[in-house]
Amino acid sequence: MKFMGYRRNDGRVGVRNYVLVVSTVFCGSSVAQKIAALTDTALVTHQGGCGQLGPDKEHTLEILTGVVTHPNVGGVLVVGLGCEQVDAKELMAAADGKPARYLSIHDVGGNQNAEKSGVQLVNELKLEVEKAKRVPVGIDELIIATQCGSSDTGSGLASNPVVGELADLMVGAGGTVILGETGSLYGAAGLMARRAVTPELGQRIIEITNVRERHYKRMGKSIKEANPTPGNIEGGLTTLVEKSLGGVRKGGTTPIQGLLKPGEKIMGKGLWVMDTSLGLGACASADMLAGGAQIMAYTTGKGNPVGSPIAPVIKITATRETVTTLDDIIDFDASPVLLGNETLKDCGRRLLEEVRRVADGDITKSEKFGSNIFAIGSIAVG
Repeated sequence: MKFMGYRRNDGRVGVRNYVLVVSTVFCGSSVAQKIAALTDTALVTHQGGCGQLGPDKEHTLEILTGVVTHPNVGGVLVVGLGCEQVDAKELMAAADGKPARYLSIHDVGGNQNAEKSGVQLVNELKLEVEKAKRVPVGIDELIIATQCGSSDTGSGLASNPVVGELADLMVGAGGTVILGETGSLYGAAGLMARRAVTPELGQRIIEITNVRERHYKRMGKSIKEANPTPGNIEGGLTTLVEKSLGGVRKGGTTPIQGLLKPGEKIMGKGLWVMDTSLGLGACASADMLAGGAQIMAYTTGKGNPVGSPIAPVIKITATRETVTTLDDIIDFDASPVLLGNETLKDCGRRLLEEVRRVADGDITKSEKFGSNIFAIGSIAVG
């Protein structure tokens, strides 16, 4: 099974050829937003980039580096203020081999000059990026990130298992799948540890959930107080263990090959677990995508609109009402499984074909309607 992708200088393959505007620091976000709006360009802003220490500072730089080097990004403009910890010129240099520019708001003389200069630079980048051509690529070069949000009972019973079938098919074809959302592994970590390729890896998978719980206990709280969310409970979920046992089914049944730090570039094949950062689901999404995933398979019950500026996000639900009422969010209908009209395997094969079409250029709902959010989480230290 093949698709038409963009072969980058580092050997990786992109399924998109985005020109991206990236702010190094929260203080420069408004200028970056204006440039992106004026040029109809993808945008990455965040709340970090300065005043951060230790793991949080390192994490922000790792994610932004993963963004500018991402195979779906054909060209990038880095917008800096000029006094932040994340240096705009250095971040631009990390985009090694692809068209890249940077500007400093301080150096060019303020917001309006920066916006004018930024528009000119983006237009230059667009001309360069247009030279990239699609070439035939096998699906073994795809990395699929998995995520769930606004989950309900249908998520654990059908849509997550369907993504698990996709994961098994991808791994069987020589591709790569990432299972993240560390907070939602709590309660199912022991089950996942048994699937690790070594006992040491299994112990590390258990430990990342223990670190997460110790982080909250230092505040006199437990992760179980915030997860399941009110929306999850309204959708029929009762406990975090119940949610976790359904959520990890997105990873299918193959052995777990390794454990990644949040945002770490993935270098292997098969199924991997990523210890994603604290924060909203968009933070876990940013971690997995910054690690190199070109597409995200995102299950939802009640309907979650979150997309990404650096990768197409395929929204999957098994709740028929969500399919019919939220047409501008949902890409893939897995409700025939829940209704008993389709097997998991058949639905998984249908989802694999959907992934191939999206990799080949079909536009997802979040891309069509611009429902793109980017956030960088903080790091649990335990």
